[in-house]
Amino acid sequence: ILELGSIGKTFDIIESVGVLHHLAEPLAGWRVLLNLLRPGGLMRLGFYSEMARTNVVEARNYIHSKGYTATGSDIRQCRQDLMSNQIAFSEVLSFRDFYGMSECRDLLFHVQEHRFTIPALKDAMDGLGLTFLGFTLEAEILDQYLKQFAADPSATNLDNWHVFETENPKVFSGMYQFWAQKI
Repeated sequence: ILELGSIGKTFDIIESVGVLHHLAEPLAGWRVLLNLLRPGGLMRLGFYSEMARTNVVEARNYIHSKGYTATGSDIRQCRQDLMSNQIAFSEVLSFRDFYGMSECRDLLFHVQEHRFTIPALKDAMDGLGLTFLGFTLEAEILDQYLKQFAADPSATNLDNWHVFETENPKVFSGMYQFWAQKI
């Protein structure tokens, strides 16, 4: 991603879901992609939520304390141990990714992961010259938000979304997925 600036092309739409937060400097990668976006172009992005991934972080701390590595045998043993402690790791066990080897490696053993908050994403978009267009959500979550924040019918007020997430910390358990537009 960091070397894409040399391709000599620009795009109307760029999608990067679940990738930038694994870079050493996610904002550096985001800037490179933004430089490839034409004025008025759209970005579909996905980042992990700090609030929603607390149980994943707890599981990673547990894994580190036990000395598990990302080998197949350690991942299998680790999953058994986490399943035997269902109360502490119930959220991690609810992820479909927990049950596949490659997906579990990404979920719990990834060598680099940055998590974000809505205020941090808002600051980043402001600094990058992007307009937030909205989250990609299940209808029931959007309905719940709109009941609470009827004065925001476009559901684009990130300050309100931060309040909503604080009150519903698992609402972005997959990740923040949203659209933004280059000003």
